[in-house]
Amino acid sequence: MRKIGQVVFGTLIGRTIVWVLLIVMLPAVIEEMFELNRFLSLPFLLLAEWEAAGTLAGRAKFLILFILYASPLAILASFLLFRKKAAPPYRSCHDYEKLIADVKETVKNRQAPKELKADKIDQLFEALIDDVCNLFRVQRADVRAVLVVNNSRGRHKLTGWRWGRSCTPDQDRMDSKAIDKFLETELTYPIWQEVKSHFDHTDSDTLLFFRNSGKLELGCLIAIAGTVDVEPHIEEWEQIVKPFTMLGHIDKLVRFVVNYG
Repeated sequence: MRKIGQVVFGTLIGRTIVWVLLIVMLPAVIEEMFELNRFLSLPFLLLAEWEAAGTLAGRAKFLILFILYASPLAILASFLLFRKKAAPPYRSCHDYEKLIADVKETVKNRQAPKELKADKIDQLFEALIDDVCNLFRVQRADVRAVLVVNNSRGRHKLTGWRWGRSCTPDQDRMDSKAIDKFLETELTYPIWQEVKSHFDHTDSDTLLFFRNSGKLELGCLIAIAGTVDVEPHIEEWEQIVKPFTMLGHIDKLVRFVVNYG
């Protein structure tokens, strides 16, 4: 087949023959299209000539006309809905590989001041909150985050590393209970929706949590005030948060987070 194609389209004589055939056949093709046009119009002509006598016949004619006219609209609506569902996946504009590498390099540098190390961590998590807002389409004022570590007794502890909305001591206690539930699952980045149905006075209805694998060393709780439909974006969220699950394996970073303040 490839050789035939090369002979037909790869030579001047072959291309000339193809063009001549197209020119000769074009009128016949157009004529056949007109015949097809008349054939496609036939149902409408028959409906126009149909004298619907009686209520039943009138309703049948109306139903057929409704189907004929509504079908293109239904097809168009389905197409638009499919296009909406098939929207390209969210892609973060932040280079987390570079941001995390900067954090890692800075916290390991004994000469780097504490303020610089803290600033690098701030930049990393500010970028993450930015992605949370963009991915789930929520306002920044509705999002807060707190880093979580293990204390000396092997229990998780909320740190002073916080971003976004402020918290009351009561809210901290509810957050701790939520983290207990997350840790029971042993999942690396669990999600809890409709939280307010369990905690009446909590300030958030959607909780996102991620941590290192194995024993908890460093985790982060992200709380969103309202209800968020996480499911359509779960793969995108996992793609964003996956690099963060390695932070707990950077010992000097964990020590800095625990001791800073």
